[in-house]
Amino acid sequence: MILSSFILLIMGMGTTFVFLFVLIICTNISSKVSSKYAYLMPEPEPKKAKPAAKPAAAAAGNEDEIAAAIAVALVKHAGK
Repeated sequence: MILSSFILLIMGMGTTFVFLFVLIICTNISSKVSSKYAYLMPEPEPKKAKPAAKPAAAAAGNEDEIAAAIAVALVKHAGK
């Protein structure tokens, strides 16, 4: 029973080790091949930075106008 569990342990760890080793080799080969043919795909153009957004109070106008609009909305809402 213990011997079969050790065999299973060695087989599982060995399979994982072999798989990871093959994965590393394939990744290295893929990296070398892709760097060799990288000239076929041009680099994307950098995106232009968007201008900074204005604060809400500056974009909406004067604070007194905002307060007046809120007051009008409250009066209309209360009248219904």
